[in-house]
Amino acid sequence: MNGNGYRNNSGSYGIPPLYIYIGIGIAAIIIVSIIGGLLSAGVQAYFAVAAGILLVLANLRDLLGGTNRSAALMNTMIGAALIFFFLGSAFGWVWYIPALLLLVAAAPLGLRRADVYTVYLDAARSMTTNIRRAVGGRTRLP
Repeated sequence: MNGNGYRNNSGSYGIPPLYIYIGIGIAAIIIVSIIGGLLSAGVQAYFAVAAGILLVLANLRDLLGGTNRSAALMNTMIGAALIFFFLGSAFGWVWYIPALLLLVAAAPLGLRRADVYTVYLDAARSMTTNIRRAVGGRTRLP
């Protein structure tokens, strides 16, 4: 035994108990912080995240290949803004910034100015196609 309270076996790479206790303490603080944030969020925030998830899931298929893409994009953006609102309610005001930006970006769709977003959708679609090709060319799944 040495002065730190653990054996120093030659050839073994054991982690000193002090470092394990510090790691457990840091993990406990993170877990308590996450649980505290989730408990401090109001009921309105939980309704917002439920509505946001439903909006995103319900409009994802129409967004990727449906007929009314502008409405689907607007609903998806509003759903994502509601999810970010929940994160802001639970974990701090920084998450309100993307929520507000998504709502501002969705406003032209509500005003029937969807021409700009068709360019964005086409660019996103081609980017995902290129990513699929790049990933599919390197990895083969059984």
